[in-house]
Amino acid sequence: MSQHLLLYFAPFAVGSAVSLGTLWLVLRRRRGPRASLAAPAGRPSGDWDEHEESFANRRASVRRDGVPVQIVLTSPTLRSGQDDGYVLDRSTGGLRVAVNAAIPAGTVLQVRAGNAPDTVPWVTILVRSCRDAGPHYELGCEFERTPPWNVLLLFG
Repeated sequence: MSQHLLLYFAPFAVGSAVSLGTLWLVLRRRRGPRASLAAPAGRPSGDWDEHEESFANRRASVRRDGVPVQIVLTSPTLRSGQDDGYVLDRSTGGLRVAVNAAIPAGTVLQVRAGNAPDTVPWVTILVRSCRDAGPHYELGCEFERTPPWNVLLLFG
């Protein structure tokens, strides 16, 4: 009789063990590696690490890399009124653009893909950040309004 019960409950026991093991692995992976309790050298101890979060983790939309796409930028603040650049990565929230000259944060620009037909509207972007990346400057830009999908696809 006891062997019969053992054979009856064996699949349930094995399935439960596998499920619990999988759950344990998933929860452990989400938590990530255990951090050291000591603060890194040159950084204050306390709440600093709890509040620090990379920009990528705070991003509302997924950023996509791809082949750089040539764009045309225009603004009254640009020296010649119009300049060329390249989209380095893009999301539904904005673009990361490489340009030849620094453009201060807070500047409003109009942008369009270099190969876009004249019927495609200009897209308004706001420069959120500008950093020197060696041979060029990288602008972190936010769309004033997310453009239609067909226009967004022209940026790569």
